Amino acid sequence: MSNQRWPEHTAEYPLECDHCHYPIPSEPVASDDGRYCSVACREADDNATLPDPQAYKRVVTGVEPIDSLVPNGIPADSFVLLSGDEGTRRAELGIELVWRALERGEPAVVVSLANPPTATLERFYQNGWNVLPALENDRLRLIDCYTHRLDDRDEFSAQRTEWPTFLGEAVADAIVEVRDPSDRREVTHSLAGALDDLEMSETGLVTIDSLDELERVFQDRQVHDFVEEIRATVCKARFVPIVAAASTADADDSPESEYVFDGIVDLRLTEQHAPNTRLKQLAIRKLIGAQFLPQWIQYDYEPARGLVASSPDTGPQGYDFGTEPPQPDRP
Repeated sequence: MSNQRWPEHTAEYPLECDHCHYPIPSEPVASDDGRYCSVACREADDNATLPDPQAYKRVVTGVEPIDSLVPNGIPADSFVLLSGDEGTRRAELGIELVWRALERGEPAVVVSLANPPTATLERFYQNGWNVLPALENDRLRLIDCYTHRLDDRDEFSAQRTEWPTFLGEAVADAIVEVRDPSDRREVTHSLAGALDDLEMSETGLVTIDSLDELERVFQDRQVHDFVEEIRATVCKARFVPIVAAASTADADDSPESEYVFDGIVDLRLTEQHAPNTRLKQLAIRKLIGAQFLPQWIQYDYEPARGLVASSPDTGPQGYDFGTEPPQPDRP
């Protein structure tokens, strides 16, 4: 046996398993090499030690309003819906989430349905965020579900001005063209291939720019089935979060369509506090596996900075205490 002396094992200071890094709830299974929560972990540790869960199971997004409401980070196995009115800048939020992931040195995949790839990339440049190095260095992929829906793709290419022509040619290797976007399996396989190419497992982020557009492309319940499938194969299997944007759902659709998401971020416009100004507010309606503040926070948008908490007159850090908060997540 090892002569190393271990600190006292108490409920207040639980020991951590040397393989899975989770607390040991009872007496540890000891060996010459360490202490384990189970025989399975002791035997598995002969091959390789698992990474610390804190290193990949929580994501601090880097987006100020979201991180202020979710102080401990979003679970990395989450499929999160951005549900917002038109004008709430939900598209900009999706773009910023990708940029923040790239800033952290992580890879990202953007599923582009609402715009051609060059227009999607232009949203980054409008914020002063140059993604060309990330595209060249195999840290960013675009799944193009738009171009092959055009009646005349050659005419589209011919009409492009110099900048989108240059951009399209420069990043051609980073664009995955989906020839039949109405084929759910082809979209799924294209996404899986991009994740494999970027070696995205326990790192990175996937965004889908428009579930509304996806619903117009797919038929029947294919959007529901698509969400369930990639939630399982990407979020739950790889610990890669997915964020998808959609317009605010009708009340009749909510029970059927929104339960499949692990998290829902609501974005809304309100005229309650300033009669001549439409203010933007954000709240976390649902986030399984994480603590969050059940409050509306007022935000604004600034180029380069992205979404920022605004208007200190409404309370600390922009919190709006004058409106009824959404109900907290319940198990």
